Amino acid sequence: MNKSNDNDWFRISACNPEGTRWTGKCWYVHNLLKYEFDLQFDIPVTYPSTAPEIELPQLDGKTQKMYRGGKICLTVHFKPLWAKNCPRFGIAHALCLGLAPWLAAEVPVLVDSGMIKHKDDMSSSSES
Repeated sequence: MNKSNDNDWFRISACNPEGTRWTGKCWYVHNLLKYEFDLQFDIPVTYPSTAPEIELPQLDGKTQKMYRGGKICLTVHFKPLWAKNCPRFGIAHALCLGLAPWLAAEVPVLVDSGMIKHKDDMSSSSES
């Protein structure tokens, strides 16, 4: 339903048969421009007690709310929510309640500061 209405904002698929490594894309619309990022995470051994650590490798080092390797910071707001609702929460919860607010807070700041550029801006500047 979301995909047919163009309301989706991520796509993921398992990288291995065990389903412990996932990759995909996520995107965020800011000022009517779609910013797309690679997304990856591993299912921790202690899942579902422990939430997956979501990585956006393209943004590694561009914001303080990120750990090495592009892992987004979820400790303050999301980890207590996960702990309270474990084991009912799953991967979709981690993305919707962890990644989505992070993107909403960080992408506009990164765009406005010039840390990330829209793909159309990069292609037009290289043609000049």
